[in-house]
Order: sequence, then C-alpha cells, then structure tokens
Amino acid sequence: MSRSSHLVLALTGIAIAGLASSAEAQNTAVASINATANVSGVAPLTAAGVNDLNFGNVTAGTPKSPTSPSADGGRFNISGQPNNPVSVTFTLPTVLTGGGGSTIPITFNNTDGLNWTNFPIASSPFNPNVPFFTTLSPTGTLVIGILGTVSPPLATTTGTYTGTVTLTVAY
Repeated sequence: MSRSSHLVLALTGIAIAGLASSAEAQNTAVASINATANVSGVAPLTAAGVNDLNFGNVTAGTPKSPTSPSADGGRFNISGQPNNPVSVTFTLPTVLTGGGGSTIPITFNNTDGLNWTNFPIASSPFNPNVPFFTTLSPTGTLVIGILGTVSPPLATTTGTYTGTVTLTVAY
C-alpha cells in the first residue's frame, strides 16, 4: 500500500471513530416530574357591588331615604377566609350630579351602614363614615349594605342624579 493510501485509510478510520462517538453521545433519555405543594393559606378576598343605592322618585325640597333597605339599599357581597376579621371602609359622595352639572346633597348618618347577618331578614347598623371592623361568616361570606339621604333643594332641576359609593374591604 502506498503512503497516501495509508493516510486515506487512517483518516477514514478517524472519521468513522468520530461518528461512532457522536452516535454514542446522542443515546440519552430525559424525564420530568411535577412539584406539588398543598398550601393551607388565606383565601383571596373579593367584593362585588350587587345592588345600587336607589332613592326612587324624589320631590324637590323633601329629603328622602330608600324605602326598603333590602330592596333599595346599596349592597355588596364579600367573600374570603372563613371566620377571618376584616375592615370595611367606604368612600362616600357628598353630592349626586345631574344633567348640566346640577347637584343635590347626599348624606350618610351613623346608622346607614348595614351588616346583614342574614340577608334580607336581619342586619345590624354601623357608621359608614368610619372604618367598620367585623368578621367573615363560618362560610367566608359577608353582606354589607349602605343607606343614605338625599336632600334636593326646592329649585332643583328635574332629572336623574348619580354618584359613586365605593367599598374597600381588607384583612
């Protein structure tokens, strides 16, 4: 065999050996598992406005509150961790605004907050002008209501007047 034949054979042998080691390196397996943790923590706190505060038809010059607290009062449903204490605070409007920027006063007295222990049958009043501290039920629920009084002056423009009542609840 010539010297160049030996060189070709030697290089071919190196190439075949390189292919064999590459093929061997690709002979692998991969597996996965899940990591699981059952956390016993605090349930998320949620609040939903479920009924608007409705004064119905109001006569200018005559103050008016909702006729039926359960039907016309504002209402919020809250859910979270059973038996957990919460604070409830309101951001309350001082006026309702109508067409053309007309306004009428709205007030909330110290018994216009309602803690419905059994909606619509039983509620306890509280002052919505200051933070209210209570506890979620054994099922993790709470129903909070709000009343108020509108007092349109005698010269009030006819129309619909609105404002926003905001509830904030926190653990």
